[in-house]
Amino acid sequence: MRIAILADIHGNFDALLAIARFFEDVDAVYVLGDVIGYGPQPAECLNWLVERKAKILMGNHEAACTGVLSLEWFNPVAYEALLWTRKVLPTKALELIQSFPLREVLTEAVLGVHGTLSDPLEEYLTDYRQALRDFKRFSFKVCFFAHTHVAEGYIWSGEQGVVRKFSMKEGGVIVLEKDKRYFVNCGSVGQPRDGNPRACFAVLDTQEGKIYVRRVDYPVEETASKILEAGLPAVLAMRLFQGR
Repeated sequence: MRIAILADIHGNFDALLAIARFFEDVDAVYVLGDVIGYGPQPAECLNWLVERKAKILMGNHEAACTGVLSLEWFNPVAYEALLWTRKVLPTKALELIQSFPLREVLTEAVLGVHGTLSDPLEEYLTDYRQALRDFKRFSFKVCFFAHTHVAEGYIWSGEQGVVRKFSMKEGGVIVLEKDKRYFVNCGSVGQPRDGNPRACFAVLDTQEGKIYVRRVDYPVEETASKILEAGLPAVLAMRLFQGR
């Protein structure tokens, strides 16, 4: 089975379409939250995913648009973008978002979440201590997470008790070893923040026991122009060129 793992699309329909051409041989598509927010085409992204029967988790931006999370939690730029997103999303879309789960079992021993397993909406997984806490607290072989917009991960060898962090900034392949467990961030489709502006996603091949992380070019200039035309904060357009 081959499963495409996406996260943090953030209303960037151009980036979503760019990676979609690699989905022909996948059996399922999972989105780890934040389909909306920041970007100029949230409804288009949601509609496209729903039409393709993608399974979508709730991210903090979905939670804010539906009142699950307070807007006061966000910085001023995100706050302004969320107010705009609330206005442009149709009622049906907002109702759909409310049904998104916080965690999901992707396949046997493989989990998906937006933030951390301990705090799916608000906590960012950024260090060894958090990873070790959730390795010990939850049972899984692989957990895909998002929220930071950085393609990276953590490997834990239970016997040695050591957590090792690794980067997937340029993409690559993770070979899943029998005696190890993994947290994997598949990066951001629509707003990378790891210094690489290319859209990022992952494919889990359960038969091969491998995770492929891929970076894909998309027309950044077009998305940036749409952000500015929509009246969204200009910084949201500029940061796309740098991947920050």
